[in-house]
Amino acid sequence: MISRVAEHCFWLARYLERAENTARVLDVNQTLLLDFIVPIDHQWKPLLIISGIHDYEGSAESEDVQRHMTWDPENACSIATSITSARENARIIREVVSHEYWERINFFYLWMQGDASRALYERDRNEFYGQVRRINQLLFGIGDGTMSHGEPWEFFLLGKYLERACQTARILDVKYHLLLPTPDLIGTPIDNAHWMAILKSCSGYEPFHKQRDGFEHGTQVADFLIFDTIFPRSVRFCLIQCREASRRISGPKNRVERNELEHMLDEAIDWLNLVGIDDLVAAGLHESLTRVVNAIHEMGGAVYRDYFEIPVERLAEMLTPTVGRQSQMQSSA
Repeated sequence: MISRVAEHCFWLARYLERAENTARVLDVNQTLLLDFIVPIDHQWKPLLIISGIHDYEGSAESEDVQRHMTWDPENACSIATSITSARENARIIREVVSHEYWERINFFYLWMQGDASRALYERDRNEFYGQVRRINQLLFGIGDGTMSHGEPWEFFLLGKYLERACQTARILDVKYHLLLPTPDLIGTPIDNAHWMAILKSCSGYEPFHKQRDGFEHGTQVADFLIFDTIFPRSVRFCLIQCREASRRISGPKNRVERNELEHMLDEAIDWLNLVGIDDLVAAGLHESLTRVVNAIHEMGGAVYRDYFEIPVERLAEMLTPTVGRQSQMQSSA
């Protein structure tokens, strides 16, 4: 499998996952603000930070932020841009994705570019964001059922779960750090509503309550979203899925050497296995989550170096035999 195809598979999944996560946090935030009074600086700015948008110079009011994060073509993290980028990656690797997959992602791209999506956005914001969430979920199901589960699929899974782990950590970090009320409101309905909003932003509200008898304090939510081993959006679960995908990509289980990405994933998972939520709170939950986010960013760089980038030294080795053969042919002539 050539690195160009692997890179497009990786980014196809990341862009789709990014579009879904953006739609999810916009929808949950809008619903939360209908029920509770939140200071203006803590209403929509945190969503920009979650998406990594630190240079936004526009108004922080509801409609401006939603428009920027949904439609702005200049915003690389907007929903429309993410779907466009995903479709472009799929177009380049048409020989890899199935016909059904290409047909559906192209349909959603055209829907997003047309008047119907704009009309739905203006008429029913919740339904619009719900439709965007279903785009990624449907496409993953189609890919899972119609594409061969070889190396291209493993790169797809690697991109999907790496993006998801990063988004879960960022949502928890930013919401916890910026949106939580002052200490005198801890344990009040407002405090609980913020924690429930964090769960809903990660699709964890229902799984959380099914696993636990009740909600007592916010660190239970942090524990669930970071450490849970069976919730598909927890940081630990996602990193384990990334490690399994990277191992299948790299080859036999009995090989001795591991690449840079596998080393990073092993270290991150080992750390999560050794610590607990009380340890993270004692060390500072914000600082601990920042460590997780930074580690995931470094993993993204490792993916590029291990699989997509061809070092100059390696390129020289690849070209040397060819040059040698040409020289021999010229000498013989």
